[in-house]
Amino acid sequence: MFDNYFEVFLADTEESRNIHYSIRYQVYCEEMGFENKLDFPTEMEFDEDDAKSVHFIVRNKVTKDWIGAMRLINKKGGLLPIEQSCEIDEGISTNDIFKSVEISRLCLVKEVRKGNPPIGEMENIKRQQGDTPQVELNRLIIWGLFYAAVNYGRKNRISNSYFMTTKVLARVLTRAGLNLIKVGGSCQHKGERFPFKMNTEEVCKSDVWKNKCSYGYSLFSEIKSAKAA
Repeated sequence: MFDNYFEVFLADTEESRNIHYSIRYQVYCEEMGFENKLDFPTEMEFDEDDAKSVHFIVRNKVTKDWIGAMRLINKKGGLLPIEQSCEIDEGISTNDIFKSVEISRLCLVKEVRKGNPPIGEMENIKRQQGDTPQVELNRLIIWGLFYAAVNYGRKNRISNSYFMTTKVLARVLTRAGLNLIKVGGSCQHKGERFPFKMNTEEVCKSDVWKNKCSYGYSLFSEIKSAKAA
């Protein structure tokens, strides 16, 4: 269902990474105020972890608007942000064979978070589950981003993906069938957050993606290639 409305791209060019940073600026600096916009005069929000990250962006297939972003921070020598913010119950390791990443900066622009969702199938979800189409739309995009992370992990020998999230979102994901493993107690990071991990191999085999997502992601550079052809 996600694939009917949206598409995820791996930001593999400077242009696409700038789109990613601009989305983050819009969400974290202008809309939510989590970051000081004066610290980012180029209107692109980024930090030291971006140098060791891969970046994703989401586009509305109909309007061609960029509506969301996510990054995967590779653990390279130092600590992941989750290890610095939370008391983790286990050591997070990475090597040449099996890697670990942190899902970070997953965000949706205000127009999507509070705007009008597509009609049709989204209305059917409303009748089946009792939630508003807007709530289900936001969840659907989050599922699409998680599916992109899982697919990237499978292709790049990533054994575990760690992330911090709210109790509400964790409950939504687990109730829908995603096996999240809690790896520590709550911490304060832009509000109360809880640390979790998901095993790439296990999650890839899960039925949780049925009727949600099936494609994963494309390379942003392929857009340019297709236009050039």
